[in-house]
Amino acid sequence: MLSIFNKIEEKFLILNLLVSTIIVFLNVVLRYVFSASLSWVDEAARYMFLWLIWVGADYAMANRAHLRITMIPDRMHGKSRIRIECLVLAIWLCFCVFLGYQGVKLVTIVVAQQQLSTAMQINMGWAYACVPCGAIFMAIRIFLDILSVIRTGTIPGAGSNDPKKLAEEALEGVTM
Repeated sequence: MLSIFNKIEEKFLILNLLVSTIIVFLNVVLRYVFSASLSWVDEAARYMFLWLIWVGADYAMANRAHLRITMIPDRMHGKSRIRIECLVLAIWLCFCVFLGYQGVKLVTIVVAQQQLSTAMQINMGWAYACVPCGAIFMAIRIFLDILSVIRTGTIPGAGSNDPKKLAEEALEGVTM
């Protein structure tokens, strides 16, 4: 189930980036070659970029690509390392739940006020909906990670900070 969601998310991000790049490129061509441009393109690209950021944050979570400071947990072993990982994930989960809740409140207010975007005249709720969607998706992933850490006693993605492995990967990437 989660792998299907990952594929859908990946396709959405790729399509979003592709479409926004194409429409911005076409608008630049229209502006500088034909001295005309479409008024809605800048606004659409901005909202698409917001969706790219928030859904991309969840996708980064799925691929363990968020920046983390692991100096202290890397020096810990056994149950103490599992406990600190669960604590960090729990704090992150609380933040995502709070962000998702506040995002839903914001979207509800904006939809109720029927606020429209300037150029495209769409409900601004669509633009703001990226915040609760990204936060809620990330909260679900973090919750599943906490369950996995508790159930298996292993930390997903741990060990990738081994200095020897990092040095080997760095040397493999260097070509002269």
